[in-house]
Amino acid sequence: MFKYYTLFLLLATALANPLPPSPIASCLTDHGLNVETSQDAPTPFNNRYIGITPAAIVYPAQTSDVAKAVQCAVQHDVRVSAVSGGHSYSASGYGSQDGHLVIIFRDMAQVLNYNSDDGVVTVQPGARLGDFALELYDKYHRAMAHGICPYVGLGGHAGFGGWGLSSRNWGLLIDQIVGADLVLANGTSTHVSRTQNADLFWAIRGASSSFGVITQFTMQTHQAPASVIRFAYNFINPSGQALDPETFASIMHAYQVWGLTAPKEIGIVANVWQEGKTIEMTGYYTGTQADFDRVIAPLLSGTGQPSTAYVQERDWIAALTEADGGSSLSTKGTVEPHDTFYAKSLVVPSSSPLTVDALKALVHRYASTPPPNNMTWFIQFELWGGGNSVISSVDAGATAYPHRQHHWTVQFYGRAATASWPSQGTAFMNGLVNAVTDNMQGTRFGAYANYLDPELLGWREKYYAGNYARLARIQEEMDPRGVFMKADNIGAPET
Repeated sequence: MFKYYTLFLLLATALANPLPPSPIASCLTDHGLNVETSQDAPTPFNNRYIGITPAAIVYPAQTSDVAKAVQCAVQHDVRVSAVSGGHSYSASGYGSQDGHLVIIFRDMAQVLNYNSDDGVVTVQPGARLGDFALELYDKYHRAMAHGICPYVGLGGHAGFGGWGLSSRNWGLLIDQIVGADLVLANGTSTHVSRTQNADLFWAIRGASSSFGVITQFTMQTHQAPASVIRFAYNFINPSGQALDPETFASIMHAYQVWGLTAPKEIGIVANVWQEGKTIEMTGYYTGTQADFDRVIAPLLSGTGQPSTAYVQERDWIAALTEADGGSSLSTKGTVEPHDTFYAKSLVVPSSSPLTVDALKALVHRYASTPPPNNMTWFIQFELWGGGNSVISSVDAGATAYPHRQHHWTVQFYGRAATASWPSQGTAFMNGLVNAVTDNMQGTRFGAYANYLDPELLGWREKYYAGNYARLARIQEEMDPRGVFMKADNIGAPET
């Protein structure tokens, strides 16, 4: 799979300005906390937000440190945001604006315990997905369903869903959470589970940053497969131009129809690369080569034969590595990647799959409206539902994340080749999405909060659907002063 965050990579540098002395910094220091005082602090993944200046940055080593930090914030009327990996699309971990106390889990990134009796692991939120996957496999031969990018932090990823190629087989990352410890808006800590603080446990599985700072997860792991079948099929226009609307729509419609009955053991995405010249269908299948051949045959019958094909049996770690583009899953001692981008998402209901006309309209849009100079884009059609997908087996009200009866999540991602976002870049990306939705005006599309869009209109309904009202009631009760308030958190104004 194309390694989507490395087409353009800027090194993590420094905050735009040194952190100024502040009363809250003095409070944090007086409590013995590790406070950032230099210009060399980590910066947001998205270069569009690198100029954000926090009120202070603190690096906790344990839950009690987080509690003390929140207490200082309350005392000085400062809002609080937490950073696990820092990969929020809108720098949400930094508060998306100046003036927040930013809690960075650099020093709380460990797997603390593994229980071999039930396969439950205890892990801190700062663990990166790549390092977490390696440790689970190397020490315990265990695995979990989670995202592809190794640099993403566990805390944020688990806070809003947490999708990966194994999610149809094992569920979203939130479905694997057994319990969590978190610090509340009053500076106290508590534990949540199905039997303890059940309302909060429900809320953190889909909207966690609105209710506290999670300092520890307990999660259900799975036996790692002995091997999986890795595959990638590319459909390429030999003329070097974008695939024409009819061909594109035919291939994607076949993928959509096949996915409606695809078994949960297959994880797959269809990536539209090179301004529409290539469709890559890629992922992995947990099972034998013979079973994979049987499962994939109807898809290739519908799409026609691909231009290129790659099918290989791989061990678990090799499959995860290839899915990310081939480089190591370990983030230890590496330079943090940055990108300059804007992304949007569509959650497509299973009851209203994308029409052929909508797919054609998407091609007409990007073929007739080129992106601004120094900007590229891709679209990723992720299969979440269909067949016996575990994602779809969960009731919409069982967790704060509501979109259980949907087929695809579609990510639209535009990036700039420099640190400056083009003035027409956002309009171009909105145009791609509108090309689809304008052709299906009776469909209620959702959106996925882990692909956070700070300019999304109607985000309450699109991210949380029928669960928003319950979330708002819990937020008013647990955080009446808005200690954790920021854009797109529960209780924030609509865009």
